[in-house]
Amino acid sequence: MEPVAEERPPGAPPAGTKSALAFFAVLLALFPPALLAQWASPVAGLAATQLFAFLVPALVATAGSNLRIGPFLRLRPPRPALAVLGFLAGGAAYLVAGAVMTLTQRLLPRAWVQAYDITRLFEGPPWEQASLAAIAAILAPVCEELTFRGYLQSTLSLRRGPAGAIAVGAVLFATLHLDPVRFPALLVLGTVFGWLTWRAGSVWPAVAAHAANNGLAAGLLLALGATEAPATAPAGEIATTLAVGVCALGLLLGAYRAAAGWPPPDGAVALVDPASPDLSWRPQRVPRPLALLAAVGALTLLALAVLGLAHGAGR
Repeated sequence: MEPVAEERPPGAPPAGTKSALAFFAVLLALFPPALLAQWASPVAGLAATQLFAFLVPALVATAGSNLRIGPFLRLRPPRPALAVLGFLAGGAAYLVAGAVMTLTQRLLPRAWVQAYDITRLFEGPPWEQASLAAIAAILAPVCEELTFRGYLQSTLSLRRGPAGAIAVGAVLFATLHLDPVRFPALLVLGTVFGWLTWRAGSVWPAVAAHAANNGLAAGLLLALGATEAPATAPAGEIATTLAVGVCALGLLLGAYRAAAGWPPPDGAVALVDPASPDLSWRPQRVPRPLALLAAVGALTLLALAVLGLAHGAGR
């Protein structure tokens, strides 16, 4: 009879170790072909990036490490109130991050601001703009949160306390975007999303917050058109937006903390095979359907990257 999977007792040391930096290096290696894929087709490239450069690697890394995907990626459903408060907190975090990014744009060289202007993604036809907005508001929050607040933060928690795991996870989240203009704003968002996940023991409030942030950003771009973000906004306007956002975010996080109570015991390390407690990644542990999906995803990214490279060479 096969051993039944069981969760480790709360507070028990993990069996073996995992490296968040090794996984981060894999994500970095996938970033160039993902960018090229978006050159080939903004819609298909962005969807493929989220699925095959973020989500699937997190699933493969978890399953191949003898870890149950649900507990390690924090997929436990939260109470509805926490999801709602997370969504509202994401809206407030959007104000804070937006003010921080506008301030960053004022401080950085104008050439940098223009080079990293992501609003150009929304210069295509209406159907493409709507598709990109849907991917940004729905697919991206799920894939990125399961990757960063799920796999990476859980991996960091094996060696660090909650504060360290949240902080390092936020830095890695902001760094992976390779965007100096948005880095401080992404650092703010990553910290908020990480805290929401830790406090609830679930990634879904962070998904809701991420969806609110991205939905507001994409909605404004659709409503106002793809224009370069204002780097010359008045200082008073930036200060007011930042103050309102910080106050709203503080109140919502306080309500979230009261509703969540104490963080639940960390049961992330639940082994698929308790008889083999080693957490080292082994390809034979990855289920065949997931391995096939990863192979299809890699080929899809590669094909789109080749098309993107050809498109760039032909310009």
